[in-house]
Amino acid sequence: MKHFLKSAQYSAADTAVAWILAVSAIAWNLCGCASTQPSSETRSVLIGKLKTAEDIDLQNVRSSRRETAQASDSIYQAYKAQKVIDQLQQGQEVPQPIIDDALDVPPESISGDARMEMIKELKAAEKCDELGEQTHDPGNDWLAWDSYREQRSRAAELSKALQIGADVPWT
Repeated sequence: MKHFLKSAQYSAADTAVAWILAVSAIAWNLCGCASTQPSSETRSVLIGKLKTAEDIDLQNVRSSRRETAQASDSIYQAYKAQKVIDQLQQGQEVPQPIIDDALDVPPESISGDARMEMIKELKAAEKCDELGEQTHDPGNDWLAWDSYREQRSRAAELSKALQIGADVPWT
């Protein structure tokens, strides 16, 4: 009986320690969450970079050298930059991948080597989609099968357009 009471005391002490550790962990996590919000200085610098990207996008739209597809990409990128700027100015937390995407500026052109690399990647994607299309039975999983078929077709179209030197949408 003495042994049982002794273990019960340890159990209560263990429980108290466990509670203290749990509360400490929660407090630590809350502190960590607060630190993910960028400082006002960092936020201002980020907004400046986003405004610069937006200005470049809008300048590209006004440029007479831009194709319609490229102009559409630039308009869309300018919209994304402005949207993130608005969110940051309102104090909202914006995930880093969304910020990075909004900072992207479509290039006016790509080099021949980059074009060849893109064609190679599209051909590899085509093969993967073809394999996926072959391994999925449209009767059992029509959506997956159709998705592979559409992606393979899109990759083939873009690959052909790049091979003949046509402009393709940046997105």
